[in-house]
Amino acid sequence: MVRKTNSLKSGAKIYNAVVANDETLKILPRATNNNIGDISNILFNDSYQPQLNQFVNNLINRIALTIIRNKSYNNPLAVFKKGSIPLGTDIQDVFTNPANAEAYELSDVAMQKLLTITDPDTHVAYYRRNRQDMYTKTIAREALQGAFESWENFEGYVASITNSLYSGNYISEFNYTKDLIDGAFDNGKIITEVVTNPTDEASSNAFLKQVKTIYDMMTFPSTSYNAYSKFSGANGTITTWTDADRIVLIIRADVMNTIDVDALARAFNIDKASFMGRIYKVDKFRNENLLGVICDEAWLQIYDNVLRFDEFYNARVMAWNQYLHAWSVFAICPFANAVAICTEEPKEVTNITIASAAIALEMTSPEGKSIDVTVTPTGATTTIDYTVADPTVAELTVNTNTNITLKPLKVGSTTITAKATNGTTATQTINVTAGA
Repeated sequence: MVRKTNSLKSGAKIYNAVVANDETLKILPRATNNNIGDISNILFNDSYQPQLNQFVNNLINRIALTIIRNKSYNNPLAVFKKGSIPLGTDIQDVFTNPANAEAYELSDVAMQKLLTITDPDTHVAYYRRNRQDMYTKTIAREALQGAFESWENFEGYVASITNSLYSGNYISEFNYTKDLIDGAFDNGKIITEVVTNPTDEASSNAFLKQVKTIYDMMTFPSTSYNAYSKFSGANGTITTWTDADRIVLIIRADVMNTIDVDALARAFNIDKASFMGRIYKVDKFRNENLLGVICDEAWLQIYDNVLRFDEFYNARVMAWNQYLHAWSVFAICPFANAVAICTEEPKEVTNITIASAAIALEMTSPEGKSIDVTVTPTGATTTIDYTVADPTVAELTVNTNTNITLKPLKVGSTTITAKATNGTTATQTINVTAGA
């Protein structure tokens, strides 16, 4: 006869994982389904403050970090992460063009070339760490103590902390990846293919035909499907190709929903099940003209540098501040094939006007002014960076690519500069007065 036993509740398992193999916590009892009250009485006794501090530290570092790492796979674009680079801030990417053929020649001149050095046509790109984010969550002593009313409450409390931190990191990574695609498109760093937005059978079939053509052409050696020559510092062109099983499609969900998936799979010449694993749907891009990208999976270069927790106990309010640090590299590879599928070509900015005259701010109007920046041509997509020469005079907030807010900080004068990624620049004076 098999005797029934009650399995240990999830909250109790979490607790046991926290205290396991920790010398400081070995005086605490192991959890059963019925002893949470006894554990709470010990853990929240003032005599056991060191154990409580160690318990909270382990709770986040041992349990929360594991949960977050497991859940990071829910980011639909997390597949493009290339791994972890814990040391250094720069990554070097080297590409060498295929060697050029020479005609065979049997002559004295040809013999003299025996010791000639033929330098390889090598190109180098560098990716630098460009994300250093921090997410904070506070664990109040009374809230933690309240969670020890039952193992279900304890499990829910731990989940609320980890989900909060994880969700922030998840959303950021997802948006940063989409920003890479948007930035490449807006700034002319990707090959483009103009299509008609598929809304019916005819336009969907035309869309499929164009996508299939791009897919097929990417598998052949070519200079036509990578944007290396569009990057500053580029030297010539590169010849590359993408193996069919490395080509992926990142596409807006609304566009994908209008297309016959079976027909799209046939366009890629693979079965539907395998094909769906190479489609990555997103909610939207910043630029509404951008429908998606068909690319080599190496085009997106994403690396983790740091993913760790730190904590600080504030005795004044009896609470622990938990900090999740996420440092990463987000870049695109100039050597990889990538084509943006769009309804309209991006527009490169040719002129910027910040204001028609010097910008006047008054200390009596601390809310400052919203400034609309004029660009030529209208609707230009090139990214513009703004800087204030003396940030102690005026505070700058960038609202959109062509709208900023300036707030007065002290009486004086300074300048604001707008610089587009293609080098187009504009400058304007800021005068801050005391006001009436």
